[in-house]
Amino acid sequence: MRVGKAEVLRIEEYHGLGFPPQAFLPDWEDTLVQKHLHWMVPRHYVPDEGRLVGSIHSWLIKLPNLTVLVDTCSGNHKHRPDNPFFSMKNSSYLENLLAAGVDPDEVDYVFCTHLHIDHAGWNTRLVDGRWVPTFRNAKYVVSRNEFERLVSDPNPSQDHLNLIVDTIQPIIDSKQWLLIDTPFQLCDELYIEASPGHTSEHCHVTLSSGGERAVFSGDIVHHPIQVHIPTWNSSACSVPLQAIRTRMQVLESLSETDTWLMPVHFARPFCCKVGKPQDGGFECIMD
Repeated sequence: MRVGKAEVLRIEEYHGLGFPPQAFLPDWEDTLVQKHLHWMVPRHYVPDEGRLVGSIHSWLIKLPNLTVLVDTCSGNHKHRPDNPFFSMKNSSYLENLLAAGVDPDEVDYVFCTHLHIDHAGWNTRLVDGRWVPTFRNAKYVVSRNEFERLVSDPNPSQDHLNLIVDTIQPIIDSKQWLLIDTPFQLCDELYIEASPGHTSEHCHVTLSSGGERAVFSGDIVHHPIQVHIPTWNSSACSVPLQAIRTRMQVLESLSETDTWLMPVHFARPFCCKVGKPQDGGFECIMD
C-alpha cells in the first residue's frame, strides 16, 4: 500500500492459528463475541479449533531517501523455553524481505515499539555460531526507558535472559542502538510517541506523508476484536489499566481521522481504519 510518498510493505514471519482466545484475552466472553462472528470467522477466529488467527510480521516503510523497518518478529534459532510458540523458529522472514525488494544492508533504521521476544527477534541472526546484527548498516531505535527497563529487570525470566544474550547484547557491542526520549521526530515523515500499557515504556510511530497518515501501533492492540471491545487487554499487558487508557485514546484519535491502523498481529487484511465510537467501542473497518 502507499501512504503519500511512502510505500508500506508487510514482511511476514507467521500467519495462521494462534492462541486460544481465553488464554490470550482473559476477559473474553463468548456471549459478547457472538455478534462479531460474522466478520471474525474464519479470518480472525476458528471456533472449531478454539483458536484465534493472527500474524507475526514487520512493517517496512520505504520513503524516497530512507528505509525503516518497524518491529522484527521472533527471529530464527532462538531458544525461548517459556514461550514454545516463539521458540526455535525456522521461518522464511529474510527471504520475504528480499522478495519485497530490500536487502538487509539497505535498511537505515529498525524501530522496536518495545522489546518483547516477538518484536525484536530479527534484530540479530545466527552466523557461524555467533549472534550478529541482521541489519548491519541500520541504527536500532528504541525508547531509552524501554531499553533500561529490560536490562535492569531484577527478576528476569529465562526468555528475558536469553533475549539479552542473543538479541540485545550484539547490538550493544556493534554500537548500533539509538536510544531515544519520546516524543522523537525520526525524520520529517516519522514521529515516535510513548504509548504505555502493554509495557510501561511501549512506543508507537506515526507516518505522515502527502496528507495521508498511518499509525504503526505495536501491541497497543493485538486482535481486531479489541477495536470493538477496547477494554479487553491481552494476557501480556504489564500495566493493564494504562493499556486500556492508551488503547482508548489511540482508537478515539484514529476514529476522528482517515488514518490507517497498522498493528503487527492482525490476520488478513492485516490493517484497518477505525470507525466512530459505538457500544463502548469502535468499528474495525477492514474492507
